[in-house]
Amino acid sequence: MADHLVDVVNLNDDIIGQDLKSNKIAKDFISRVVAILLLDENNNIILCRRSDKKINAAGKYDLAAFGNVEAGESYDNAAARELKEELGIECNLKLLDKFYQEVHNDDKTYKIFCGVFVGITDQELKLNHELVEVKKMTIIEVEKDLINNSSNYCPGFINDFNRVRNKLAVGN
Repeated sequence: MADHLVDVVNLNDDIIGQDLKSNKIAKDFISRVVAILLLDENNNIILCRRSDKKINAAGKYDLAAFGNVEAGESYDNAAARELKEELGIECNLKLLDKFYQEVHNDDKTYKIFCGVFVGITDQELKLNHELVEVKKMTIIEVEKDLINNSSNYCPGFINDFNRVRNKLAVGN
């Protein structure tokens, strides 16, 4: 997506201004993002592999969808929009957690409030140029794979999954 305005927030997640997404690093401001975990009808986590052409975490497995909350947009609306844009589907989403974090990618640090959502779907996902593969794993399989093959996953996915793991279905 082209550059766009995002809300600039303080450490209480109060809006204190707006700026272009492209200025995040240079101006060192805090913005908002959404991360969407999708489960299938059997409580398997749906993982998406990022394109090798992505700037950050190219070729790594990630959540189903992730993106910026645009200026004036709510977390809920941003999550629904990102899911539609990135995978071509709509489903009910539930906010699992919202927290501040600093994500380090290469030599850059992104300061963000992240709203992590979960949805359940059996719809066919429509991959785009950003996401090139889908795989499904049980929660336990993901936990084991994160121990043995963590380099295959986006740092943000690892943070978000660990943050909400206990709020996902038990016994999977």
